[in-house]
Amino acid sequence: MKNFTKFLSILFAAVIILSGCSSNNAADSQDRSADEKLALSYVTDYYNGTKKEDRLKFVDENVHPDVQGKLRQWAKLGASEDQKLKEPKVAESVPYEDEDSKGSLVLIQSANDKEMIVMIIDNKVYMGLTPSGNDGDSYSEIRSSFKTAK
Repeated sequence: MKNFTKFLSILFAAVIILSGCSSNNAADSQDRSADEKLALSYVTDYYNGTKKEDRLKFVDENVHPDVQGKLRQWAKLGASEDQKLKEPKVAESVPYEDEDSKGSLVLIQSANDKEMIVMIIDNKVYMGLTPSGNDGDSYSEIRSSFKTAK
């Protein structure tokens, strides 16, 4: 009987711990800003998307009008499998502002050690930047705005 009580106590503790973990994930997604959610959607629905029609729909609904033409062209091609970010997650976001616009830079990191910075302006995707591999590229300069390690 003593062992059975001990077993139930351990089982109960495990259920509480697991429940807490799953609610933390739900809370984490609820704590995301609109810009972070949009940036993650850009990666999952547009960049990693497998259907041209879905990518084009994303452009029409979520991309800044100034760059829709260019992203519509890229939507017709799509990213190759080796370029895609596997299991992307928002790592960090920082505010962005220049003389003409205001928004966020959102760092997305993936399980396959790839990352992307998505610029959100006026609640629309303006661009997604990936490292070029060249020293001194604009990605490296913008990446230095984030505290999150590579």
